[in-house]
Amino acid sequence: MKNKISGKELWLLLGVAVGILLISCVQTSKQPTKAQAKTCLDCHPEMGEKFKQGYVHKPVAENQCNSCHLPHGLIGGLFLREKEPSLCYSCHDNLRLAPDQKSAHDPAGPGKCSNCHKPHNSQNPALLKTPAPENCYSCHEQKNFEKKVVHAPLAKGCQTCHNPHKSDNIALLNQEPDAQCMSCHEVDRKSFITAHSNYPVTTGCLRCHTPHSADQPFLLRKNIHQPVKKGECSSCHQVQKNKILTRDTPNNLCLKCHTSPDPGSTGSSHKPHVDRKCTSCHAIHASDAPLLLKEAPEKICLTCHRVEDIPMAESGETDNTGAKKVKIIKSVHEPVAGGNCLDCHNGHASAQKNLLKTDKKGLCLSCHDARQYEESPGSHPPENGKACNTCHQPHKSYNPSLLVQSQKKLCFSCHRKESDEQGRFSLHRPFATGNCVGCHSLHGAKEEKYLKASRENGALCLSCHENIQQPGESIRPHEPVAKGRCEQCHAPHAADYANVIRQKPGRICLTCHEDVKSTINNAAVVHQPAVDENCISCHAAHGSPHEHILKKGQPMLCLTCHTEVARDWRKGVIHKPAMQNCMECHRAHGSDEPAMINSRPEALCVRCHESGTTDFLAAHSNIRPGADSCISCHDAHGSPDKGLLYPVGHAPFLEGTCKPCHDGRAK
Repeated sequence: MKNKISGKELWLLLGVAVGILLISCVQTSKQPTKAQAKTCLDCHPEMGEKFKQGYVHKPVAENQCNSCHLPHGLIGGLFLREKEPSLCYSCHDNLRLAPDQKSAHDPAGPGKCSNCHKPHNSQNPALLKTPAPENCYSCHEQKNFEKKVVHAPLAKGCQTCHNPHKSDNIALLNQEPDAQCMSCHEVDRKSFITAHSNYPVTTGCLRCHTPHSADQPFLLRKNIHQPVKKGECSSCHQVQKNKILTRDTPNNLCLKCHTSPDPGSTGSSHKPHVDRKCTSCHAIHASDAPLLLKEAPEKICLTCHRVEDIPMAESGETDNTGAKKVKIIKSVHEPVAGGNCLDCHNGHASAQKNLLKTDKKGLCLSCHDARQYEESPGSHPPENGKACNTCHQPHKSYNPSLLVQSQKKLCFSCHRKESDEQGRFSLHRPFATGNCVGCHSLHGAKEEKYLKASRENGALCLSCHENIQQPGESIRPHEPVAKGRCEQCHAPHAADYANVIRQKPGRICLTCHEDVKSTINNAAVVHQPAVDENCISCHAAHGSPHEHILKKGQPMLCLTCHTEVARDWRKGVIHKPAMQNCMECHRAHGSDEPAMINSRPEALCVRCHESGTTDFLAAHSNIRPGADSCISCHDAHGSPDKGLLYPVGHAPFLEGTCKPCHDGRAK
């Protein structure tokens, strides 16, 4: 008999069925998917073509641009996530330098990975910018690796012996130096022992051999100690139980062959020489440096005598506040710059101070031509009892030309009179700035006062002021300028007047122009600029295209001050002489006549206007004017009226009725 389903159970079954149906609908409906971000190469496919050739950086090969770069932001550009080397170390942590790293490649030390490597791809292994060894030669001078005899491993590449980034051995070697050599050279072979004079050599390979290339057979260094060269090793060494021993201390062995004067018997001695420490400076067996020095002089000397420790005088320069300027070395003696210490100094002892090869004067003249610095009649002599070091430092200086002080201070330390001139009103620019060599040549000058050029014809001054003597037929030069006599008017260093003029401008003019001086002193009426001795208000000091070297032509020059003269010229009538040349009626500097006219009033007008003619008398109502009456009616320069009459006149005169006042007729 079948069981019946209750109503409650039926509702439960229906609920389950509906739930299953809803679940199935949700699972089968299409779900929205999140948009997948584009890669850099989706927008920049040309980059993929460019960067995926040859050897490719792993992130580039895997399209992982964002491993190194930040995506584009609001500001256009492509930015690294970190600066190098931190960015590079995020993957290449094994190349990170240890704090106590014995040696590191110069670019790797400061983390300049991109000096050698390309960041994306390269045609060379290890992403090198150029093939090895050319990549190395971009910093290491190639000629040092291409001498007559080349070390065989060099042909295989620098990395045969060196680690390109860092090492626990000197010179980035893969192994300790002797071990590196013995990785190829079998020291127990008979041929090896025979080549070393039957001595059991197992260490110190680099004492005699250069590791890369050499001009000597067997990669021997350039300079070889004579006992080594002759195979006379026994003069210094002996062999016991297959070990090479020295017969005495190295320094004592040196002195058995190399005698030297007693340090106390010379003027100066090198301290290692005094202490008999030969090996402080010299190699024992061989060296590429001269005199068997351990290193080139510029290096071996500076291991003790650091350039920054060489004393020198202060620059003494200050800024506008009076504070001392930051000291910058501005000049270095050429032998010092080239590391040629032995050009001037002996290595062991000298009769001179400071191990100099000869006295200071002779030493300097061994390079600097005596004909220029001593024999020439124009050379500046050094301070009594001193030589070149009166003015110059021997090694370096904060001042140009190795000067012990700035030019200004150095020259004024002796030239006190010139120093006092600094307080005057006007200073010649070279003098003001302390540029004494702008005009003076202290060595080899052929002119007086050590001048760089002759003062004749203004040659010295014109070397800077070339625009003063303007060529051309239209220019009328001032006579001193034409003859180059600049110092006739100007002082060379300083003066109490503008433009380094020796005296007040007008007064200096009058020293030559005596006639003008006489006029000014004796004339009844004197031109005001002449009274003020202000000649340059009208005249150009050096030259002008106008007569009498005036600044402007006539009448424009006079109108510069006397503007009222031309008030009626635009709309009225101009007196012809006034428009042409004021000097037709007036004198320039002074006159005994009113208004500085150049002749008596009664004679001035009649030079042009004949007062006795019929037309003249008719125009004046048949009345002959008085001798000096012209300017009582007429303006001498211009007027609104065609007769040059004054614009305001007496009523009878304007009506032509002269009889009420004048009785006479022309006779």
